Amino acid sequence: MTDLRGKRALVTGGTSGIGRGVVERLAADGASVVFTGRDGERGAAVEAATGAGFLQADARDPTAVEASAAEALRMLGGLDVLVNNAGMILQGGIEDTAPAAWRELLAVNLTAAFLYSKACFGPIRDGGGGSIVHIVSDTGIRGIFSIAAYSVTKAGMRMLSDMLALEGAAVNVRSNAVCPGDVVPGVQATPDGFAGHAENPANWTLPPAGRFGEARDVAALVAWLATDDARHMSGATIRIDAGMGAGIPAGA
Repeated sequence: MTDLRGKRALVTGGTSGIGRGVVERLAADGASVVFTGRDGERGAAVEAATGAGFLQADARDPTAVEASAAEALRMLGGLDVLVNNAGMILQGGIEDTAPAAWRELLAVNLTAAFLYSKACFGPIRDGGGGSIVHIVSDTGIRGIFSIAAYSVTKAGMRMLSDMLALEGAAVNVRSNAVCPGDVVPGVQATPDGFAGHAENPANWTLPPAGRFGEARDVAALVAWLATDDARHMSGATIRIDAGMGAGIPAGA
C-alpha cells in the first residue's frame, strides 16, 4: 500500500467501476477523499464503505460540476490530488453518432474534466503542488472504430492532460493520463443505453497477459501517481492494458 496520509483528494465519477476502486484505494491509503457521481444510492453505499465524502453531481451539467468542485474544496480545506474519472461510452461510428449523443459524450468525457481541472488547479498549486490524474482509455491512444466518438473524446482528454502538465511544470502541479484497456466492470454510463461492452467481457479480446484488468489495478497506479515518489512524473501517457497495445501477441 502507498502512504497518502495528509493528502486531500477529489475523485469524479466515483460511484462504480474504476472510480469506485480509486476511492477505495485512496481512502485505504490514508487520504481524505471526496467523490462525485450521479447516482445517490450508489454514492451513499461507497460513502458508507469507505468513509469518503459523497457529492451528488451530474458531470453533464457544468453548473453541477463547478458547484461540486467548490464544495469539495470547502469540505477538504484544500486539495492535493484530483482524479478526473467521470466518463461514458457510446457505440457506433462517426456517421452513426447523433449530434445530441456527441454533445453528451463531450460534456462528460472532456468538458467536465476541463472544468474540474480549471477549478482545482489553483488550489493544488496554492497548497504547494500535487497531482492531477486523468482516467483516459487505451482508445485515447489508438482509436477503436466501434466506439469512434468515445475514442475522439478520450484523445482530447489525453491532450488536456499534456497541456496541464506544461502549465503546471513551474508550479509543482503534475498531470498524467492513465489509459486502461478492458477493465471489469467497465464504463457503464451510456447516452444510448449501450452497455454490452461493459457487461459482456466474454465478447472481449483477451490481452496477452491472459486476464482482463480490474479496478484495483488502475487504482494502484493512481495511488502511486498521487505520492511524492512520483514527483518527477508529469506529462506521461501510461497504458495499463496487460500488453494489449504492445502489438500482435504471439500465436495470434
